[in-house]
Amino acid sequence: MDGSPGVGVASGADLSLSVELFHRFNEQDFAACERTQPGMSSRAYRAGGVLVPSEHHISIFHQWVNQRLRG
Repeated sequence: MDGSPGVGVASGADLSLSVELFHRFNEQDFAACERTQPGMSSRAYRAGGVLVPSEHHISIFHQWVNQRLRG
């Protein structure tokens, strides 16, 4: 940020609607995450769960973490 007046908080703009949207989005995201946690103890997740093809990047990350944890 360059500190230019007229940008963000420095401008004195009312950001309350943006803050409310951000808060609402986060609350819903947190709730969704909490609802998935109990299922993580299922034996289906022992090997990392099931990912759809569009989540290949997550699978690569899981593999990377597991390799590091194994030493």
